Amino acid sequence: MHRIFKVGDKIEIVRIDRRTWEEKGVQYVSKIADIKDEYFYIFTPIREGVYITFFIEEIVRIYKVMPDGVWVFDAVVEDRFKEPEYMIKVRQISDIRKIQRRMFFRLPINLDIFVKLLSPQEDEVNGNLQNGFSEGKIVKALTKDISGGGVCFLTQEEFNIHDIILTKIPVEGEELVLKAQILRKERVDHHIYRFMYGSKFIEAKQNEIDRIVRFIFKEQQKMRRKGLL
Repeated sequence: MHRIFKVGDKIEIVRIDRRTWEEKGVQYVSKIADIKDEYFYIFTPIREGVYITFFIEEIVRIYKVMPDGVWVFDAVVEDRFKEPEYMIKVRQISDIRKIQRRMFFRLPINLDIFVKLLSPQEDEVNGNLQNGFSEGKIVKALTKDISGGGVCFLTQEEFNIHDIILTKIPVEGEELVLKAQILRKERVDHHIYRFMYGSKFIEAKQNEIDRIVRFIFKEQQKMRRKGLL
């Protein structure tokens, strides 16, 4: 699979939380300096003129964007060098896998949204999803992060894994209504909310995904200008 990742390739690096195995959000741009078996030598990324410090045994995720999608693998940092150039040595610890471009980046952001549980009967009905919020129990929620593939949110309401929900999310000055499925559930210690849910969008149209990706890109630009990314 080293035919996918080659010397000189532009890549992006994301730190991984060892406890949850989730990405910490910040992406660092770099290049591959050399490859030897499962070891990758990567130029140390620079941000605002300062070399980024990676720690020995830290877990990172390496991305390469290609026309047909995004390729990724997980690695552990094994060494750091200053000569002949600043580099880190990482060891590949997962298979190289392909993901869809729209799944590429999760933006950590707090947005007030609305969520509604869909009954099996409602889920089978085709039509304007906007009408789904015209009746039934609608609950308030707060996003933790969002991507083109799904949304993580906090709420008081208890849902179950595999539940189908409607989400109403403010995007580009409008409220975008998307169907989603609950994939992950976790109790949280929060002064307002009791549960955190990870969900994936289902049956989303390409133009709806594009709007979310465009929104994420604009928010990234704002955060970078403020030094938050």
